[in-house]
Amino acid sequence: MVNSVQVMWGPGAIGFMIATAFYGAAFGQYIFYLRSFPQDSKRLKLFVFMVFCLGTIHEYALIGMYWSILISCRRSTSHECTTELPWQMLGVFMACWIIFAVQCFYAHRVWIITEHNRLITGTICAFAATALVFGTITGSVIFVTRNPIDLFGKKWCQISAVAGALCDILITGTVWWFLRPARTDNVRSKPDVLNKLTQIFVHMGLLTCIMAIAMAVLVQDGGLGQFYSALPGSLLAKTYLNSMMGVLNARKSIREQQRLEAVSSSMELPTIPTIR
Repeated sequence: MVNSVQVMWGPGAIGFMIATAFYGAAFGQYIFYLRSFPQDSKRLKLFVFMVFCLGTIHEYALIGMYWSILISCRRSTSHECTTELPWQMLGVFMACWIIFAVQCFYAHRVWIITEHNRLITGTICAFAATALVFGTITGSVIFVTRNPIDLFGKKWCQISAVAGALCDILITGTVWWFLRPARTDNVRSKPDVLNKLTQIFVHMGLLTCIMAIAMAVLVQDGGLGQFYSALPGSLLAKTYLNSMMGVLNARKSIREQQRLEAVSSSMELPTIPTIR
């Protein structure tokens, strides 16, 4: 087992710094959402608020964990430093719930896009639930053993990472398949709006998908790769949060485009036979 602080926590620290920037972006997106969509249902607003609060707690836990590891407990073997770290691993639980909540959000969108396809939506929910369960088990093991090294390479973490990656692949692939140009006849929407909607969903899903796949691949490595998995692992929850907020806020530009198209069509000059 590698005990070097640089190897164990270096990739995670880099991921934490990027994740902090992602949290700032998510905060801005949340403010934009509140100002732009006051007419959204209370249920949706409560859901978005809940996910954002989980993201805030996750960020607080990451700050506490890396402050303890890299600053306050640097080169220290005191009892406090070796036993009080696990509470800060609360971030593991928060990350699992953020990912699960956003995957459920996308599952609902897939349910609508696929016209209530139970097989596809059920499979997505099954993968999401599997990732949540085994991610929660991983966090529980860390709390019981009080050893943060258990975060790396445990079979529960591996199963959770693979299930999450498969869920994202299925979500992204389904959205692309059902909104591809060959199926536009089945969707009552203008081509430009539909293409933009497809791009938003696929690009947002692709971002989380890449992170999830990187996490799944690295965590399978029994060597140094399992420690490098902390980099995408630190980013994963914030990536999901920004992905969901990006999809929600993209409605403003789509609606603005539809409004401009409606205005331009109403301002068309009449043809000669219609002039009286």
